[in-house]
Amino acid sequence: MDSILIFLTFLLAAILSSMSGAGTSIITLPVLISFGVSLPTAIAINQITGAFWVLPASYNYLKNRKKDWYFMVFFTLIGFVGVYLGVATNINIEQRYLEIVIGLIIIGLVVYTYLNKGLGLKETDKKRSTLQKLASYPFALALGFYESFFGSGNGILFTITTFHTRGFDFIDALGHYYFIVFFWVLFSSFLYVKSGFYDLGLTIPAVIGGALGGFIGSKLGSYKGNKTIKIVFVLLGSFLGLKLILGF
Repeated sequence: MDSILIFLTFLLAAILSSMSGAGTSIITLPVLISFGVSLPTAIAINQITGAFWVLPASYNYLKNRKKDWYFMVFFTLIGFVGVYLGVATNINIEQRYLEIVIGLIIIGLVVYTYLNKGLGLKETDKKRSTLQKLASYPFALALGFYESFFGSGNGILFTITTFHTRGFDFIDALGHYYFIVFFWVLFSSFLYVKSGFYDLGLTIPAVIGGALGGFIGSKLGSYKGNKTIKIVFVLLGSFLGLKLILGF
């Protein structure tokens, strides 16, 4: 029964997350913690599961689209520093205050996205200046940190960043983000497991549900297009921001 609940939880979370970038942990962490596991162990399970669905999701979004390989490689490498710091912080510090700050940021981004009707619905001119493109890289450190620390909402932050610095639409942004985050969650999973935070019995059904959900969600997202993704983005982002701020 426990395995079925974990499977269904991660199935639903991955479907919704892969369509919006809102992240699975907002749904999965409360369920995992209810089974008596520590917060770092719950995040470790979430990170390990992510490694099994983000790469197929990236493929589904970027299939037949131009990939910015140079950007993905350098953004990934810079983010590794943030990932390491995020794991170290999560193991040793109370995260409630950071949740409130991130919640406020996400709510602000959701409002901004909603008010800007054309945001992310189509690619803008990708001939950005060198300075504009370089402006995206400092965000890699912060996003890598947050990915390994909590994760939910990181796709939203990445989408807004790359829309302004790279001209990505929602599909471009999610495709590139899920490719990058594959390497980040692998690294963070290694760090958590190395520190003794893991639970194989809960991880197996989580991985199966997450892998299936990520594939289904990204297929739906790429098929339905930017408009549907934006609606899911705004709805889940609003819920996520309020959840982080209020802590319910």
